[in-house]
Amino acid sequence: MKRKITSSDVAAYVGVSRSAVSRAFTKGASIHAAKRDRILKAAKELGYHPNIFARTLSTPGQNKRSNLVAVLVAEVSNCYESYLFEKLSTELQKHGKQPILMNIKHPEEMDEAILRLSGYQVDGVIAIAGSLPEESFVKCLELSLPMVTLGRADDSGHVPFVKTDNFESGRLVAKYFASEGVQKVGYVSGLEDGMASRERHEGLKSVFQELGLEQPVLIPAGSYSYGAGYEAAKQNLQQIQKLDGLFCACDALALGVSDCCKIEANMQIPNDLRLVGCDDIPQAAWEGYKLTTVAQPVDSIVMQVISLLDKLWSDEEDIPSIVKLAPNLVIRNT
Repeated sequence: MKRKITSSDVAAYVGVSRSAVSRAFTKGASIHAAKRDRILKAAKELGYHPNIFARTLSTPGQNKRSNLVAVLVAEVSNCYESYLFEKLSTELQKHGKQPILMNIKHPEEMDEAILRLSGYQVDGVIAIAGSLPEESFVKCLELSLPMVTLGRADDSGHVPFVKTDNFESGRLVAKYFASEGVQKVGYVSGLEDGMASRERHEGLKSVFQELGLEQPVLIPAGSYSYGAGYEAAKQNLQQIQKLDGLFCACDALALGVSDCCKIEANMQIPNDLRLVGCDDIPQAAWEGYKLTTVAQPVDSIVMQVISLLDKLWSDEEDIPSIVKLAPNLVIRNT
């Protein structure tokens, strides 16, 4: 088998020192441009790839950066969370950072994950985990890990939190239904303790109360998955058939509900039921669905997260504890 090419091989091939090879791969290091070009060309010819992680750990000084940013995701299979991770990872890489995905399925796994992150020498943590325990915020602060969360707010205000105005999302849907003459409405909720799901429901109810209309029927799904939406609709088909409109806590639920209503009850959407989702994941725009939904401003969310991390790394003062962004109703075919 061909042995692994080392920096010594590149140095010998070019006729330079190992430190010159190291400087050629270090951003901002002092090295003549022509020499760097010769080293990089030789490295490509020989198939040399530097161990960036090991080199970072061996770099002296307190201001060293690993350029690793951990992204904690509660449900990788969740359409919105995977979509958000894709956007975050792309933007992090544009900023010279390497994202590390950590799938945290249960709250009790968080402590161990955070301790591992400290060992990896990550520069920061982005948590997309709605069930993130309060103790996790404390542990990150104790380990001096700069953190931004997208799942739930830190009640102490020490960890910056970026969110879409979920209450307003519910109000946007309620006003849309009212403008279309839709009065008998249901709400398919997600996680029982999910902050976003509860806030969207409260926003929906507030407008119906203001208008003196009948309060929305609550249909719990228990999670934010397509399957949960399909099953919730199947178990409540008779009730759903009496409704004019249905708002789902997320798009994945709405897509499951849509397919169930068509397959199990031969319902026509939107003729028999107005259906609205939330998030605006890529699948919502697919030709088979064309789902009307409340779009989260994902690009703005990502840029706010990067900005907050930059502020944390720079030890800036007056970093906002909560950044709330406005949603947008996207009207399609449902």
